[in-house]
Amino acid sequence: MRDSAIGSQIALFGSIQSVAPSLGVELRPIDTRDPGEIERAVSAFAAEPNGGLIIALGARVLLHRNLIVTLAARHRLPAVYPDRAFVAAGGLIPYGSDQVDQMRRAAGRAYFH
Repeated sequence: MRDSAIGSQIALFGSIQSVAPSLGVELRPIDTRDPGEIERAVSAFAAEPNGGLIIALGARVLLHRNLIVTLAARHRLPAVYPDRAFVAAGGLIPYGSDQVDQMRRAAGRAYFH
């Protein structure tokens, strides 16, 4: 799931797409323009067997975080999310780094140097 208006998300999905065939995986992006589009796309995607979601970080994804997490759970789709806020909202697992830990480490380094 991505916001096609964000270039970095297009690049992220391009990287995933380049590896997907070697893993026997078919990648189909879902755009996040509005809640209706998200719901229709996830419902259609869930109707096929063996699916899962990779959620890319973006403003629209954050805006629709609760809807995305709810739909993944409703349709029993495994999903990986860009940060822990999605897991706090009920999502399965984050793939992103722990930003609080990164800030803590950066502050410690700045203080001691």
